[in-house]
Amino acid sequence: MYAQALACQIIPYGNNPKAGNFIKANGNSFYYETYGKGEPLVLLHGGFQSIAVFKNQIPAFSKQFKVILIDTRGHGKSANDTSLRLSYDLFAEDVNKILELLKINNVNIVGWSDGGNTALLLALKYPERLKKVCFTGTNLFSGDDAIQPAMLHEWKAQQKKLQNATKVNDVFKKKMIEMFLTEPNHTFEELKNINIPILIMAGQKDIIKEQHTREIAKNIKSSTLLIFPNETHFVVVENPALFNKTVLDFLK
Repeated sequence: MYAQALACQIIPYGNNPKAGNFIKANGNSFYYETYGKGEPLVLLHGGFQSIAVFKNQIPAFSKQFKVILIDTRGHGKSANDTSLRLSYDLFAEDVNKILELLKINNVNIVGWSDGGNTALLLALKYPERLKKVCFTGTNLFSGDDAIQPAMLHEWKAQQKKLQNATKVNDVFKKKMIEMFLTEPNHTFEELKNINIPILIMAGQKDIIKEQHTREIAKNIKSSTLLIFPNETHFVVVENPALFNKTVLDFLK
């Protein structure tokens, strides 16, 4: 009986009617969920993920913030327009438009992987809307100067496998892989214009090369850099206690 009662209490993050809503923005329908009260804190997930991946962050963060989680276009319950070329600049435009429609300013952003790339571009392009930004496993451009060769090799293999894809999900996956291999496409010089406080994180064993992460931090004068010892690109799910404390300490 206790186990059944406990199961009933589990919150279905990413598919929670009590917290979820849809919004039309930038020509697409987006799904988002909201938890807690206080300053707004937006969480941005990685590629091929959804709101649900932050199940270990939401309870901790929503005690202090109004947590808003957005399914990236084509992910989770957000619409998927396969006619568009995907880019992190587009993803950043999406988030900015959603925040504009929700009338949310002075917002904190936490991004992981693809969500981190989007968070970095939000800081670069829409700083007037932001308060603080935290991201982990993030790259400013693609290629072997930024990403571990094994990861690039895997993406290229997937790209070859999907080159004749026709099914909607496979076409979307193909577009995502193409984006991984060509995006983002920005320079270190651009980062020198960022003035808002930024926490830059990565795992010591991240798929993003440590030197690339350090160069990002070096070119943002308002940044704080933290490399998690012995952690991977998946520190968010593999060591949520460490990740949550690090982010909350910075946001305070």
